[in-house]
Amino acid sequence: HTDAKLRLLEAYLDRYFDVVCAVPQMDVLRIALVDSFAGGGLFRGDGAFRLGSPLVMVDAVRRAEVRVNAGRRKPLRIDAKFFFVDNDSNAIDYLRATIGAAELPQHLRDSIAVQQSASSDALPTIIRQISEWSPTGRSIFLLDQCGYTDAPNRDVRLIYQSLPRSEVIVTYNFGAIYDYMNDGARFLAAMAPAELTADHLRALLKEREAQAGRYFAGRLLGKLFKENVGSKFASRFFLRSEDAGRDMWLVHYSKLPRSRLVMNEAHWAVKNASVTQGEAGLDMLGFRPNWENQIPFDFGFDESDEGRIHNALMADVPCWLKQFDPDSEPTVDALLALSADDMAATQAQFNIALKALETEGEIEVLTPSGGRKRPSADIRSGHRIVLPRQYRFSY
Repeated sequence: HTDAKLRLLEAYLDRYFDVVCAVPQMDVLRIALVDSFAGGGLFRGDGAFRLGSPLVMVDAVRRAEVRVNAGRRKPLRIDAKFFFVDNDSNAIDYLRATIGAAELPQHLRDSIAVQQSASSDALPTIIRQISEWSPTGRSIFLLDQCGYTDAPNRDVRLIYQSLPRSEVIVTYNFGAIYDYMNDGARFLAAMAPAELTADHLRALLKEREAQAGRYFAGRLLGKLFKENVGSKFASRFFLRSEDAGRDMWLVHYSKLPRSRLVMNEAHWAVKNASVTQGEAGLDMLGFRPNWENQIPFDFGFDESDEGRIHNALMADVPCWLKQFDPDSEPTVDALLALSADDMAATQAQFNIALKALETEGEIEVLTPSGGRKRPSADIRSGHRIVLPRQYRFSY
């Protein structure tokens, strides 16, 4: 799980910087990166050491500074601050030694703050410092707890609501939650950090009784966490480990559909063998009551799943467009904003499906002014997607 998480974090940060730094006029990107369960900075897997999450963050900035400036006329500087926190004094000592021994540019070394503290105790001060330093509060927080009680929803909500451009990545030991779930007072008290009530637990236990109980309970729990945090978007995919006995949930809370889709890109890039289950289309991660008669399918971000994604989008998009009034046809951006949270497709996969639907005459693509897009032109964010007139009248 740790190895899978580190590969995913690295892939996400690479794509994040590529997207955010794509504006030619930008000359400074100010961002804070926070790891509040930082550990010692090194991870030993398969007999060899690799960088832990704190140095994965630092190295992502170092690589991005080089990559985004390649061929750029106007140089861009990434002004980053790093906040690394852990409650274990031995881990903090080891992290300081690890950072001290690392080959880092001096400006990155000077931007690192290391602190021994419980995550919940450190967060208010870190949030205040970021707010004072950056009006936008652009930041990525990693709350990589061991179980499911040390990163309470109130902490995630505090970050999300306090910093306008914040993103929060949280891990949950879903396997332990699911396996130990019961309606007793002791378990209810243990779930207090997740803000689950007795009614919530009864609903989860009911879902667990279904034939695909793990699937349904996970859908409902993801919906409850997202609502409790108040997040607009939440990427809720599992990380599969061949050696670990339980499922780890990595949830990415964000405010923008583009950030949500970039996390999808990261999962595809590392070929995360997710134990997520569900149809591959626009409602893969959604939750609807009374799903007992549906059969969930394993989804693992591999080549066969990419084909399933395409076929599902080809079927789902025309049906989905029926909900829109002919006078309020959605743009590509609007469609993504409405669907991004419940699908595993990337923006590129979504656009490929739209192009195929256009070619087959299943949809029409209009320019912002209302004219027909040239068939050879690329589909862009401001284009409007509509059903053909005869298609609309056939329903």
